[in-house]
Amino acid sequence: MGSRKSGDKWLELDAVVIGIKREGNRFELFVDPDLAFDYRRGEEVPMEDILKSFEIYDDAKRGSRATEILVKDAFGTSEVFTVAREILKHGEFKLTHEQRIQLVEEKTEAIIKDIAKRAMNPQTGHPHPPDRIRQAMEEAKIRVDPFIRVDEQVPRVVKALLVIIPISFESVKLSITLPASFAGKGYNIVAKAGVVKSDSWGQDGSWTGLVEMPASLRQALYDDLNKLTKGQTRIDVVR
Repeated sequence: MGSRKSGDKWLELDAVVIGIKREGNRFELFVDPDLAFDYRRGEEVPMEDILKSFEIYDDAKRGSRATEILVKDAFGTSEVFTVAREILKHGEFKLTHEQRIQLVEEKTEAIIKDIAKRAMNPQTGHPHPPDRIRQAMEEAKIRVDPFIRVDEQVPRVVKALLVIIPISFESVKLSITLPASFAGKGYNIVAKAGVVKSDSWGQDGSWTGLVEMPASLRQALYDDLNKLTKGQTRIDVVR
């Protein structure tokens, strides 16, 4: 494997280019493909290991460096590592076939998990099992983009799934009161199940909160709180 000098670092010839367009200009980096992929997936990787060159280019393959003024105008700074983090997070990155398969699978799992948690089958009132959602996605031939956020893809995915399975995203508001002896643990259970809109503490140490949550999770919350408090939880549906 050959190498050539670039900036303050020897540039290995198996480096790949990742780039982004800002303020009408192109900014590119030479990076290690595997480490850049790991960083993109959220792993902690030292920036000095990812970068194959400590330079910011407007055309990396030609070796044409971007001017400091243009870099600063586009990113608010010309500090290489700070700019590199932004390009690595949001730039265009050519994945290997194996990397793309892995990212698509991870994003698919995240989408399925989100739908299974927030949606329900309106015919039964229960959540769809994750395996059923995956099967329906395959039947609907849904394509998942590995670089688009889950919340941005879910509406499109659900629209396609409705042809295969019934889905409802109904939510419910509950007024929940927990006795003092179970307030701490009970609050943690409630906060994981939904969004606490407002709450207050009674003089006796009891906790009362207004919670909004997916209707599909209501029964599971009832069961968890009643098990914890031995039936001493008060739960009312707020209309």
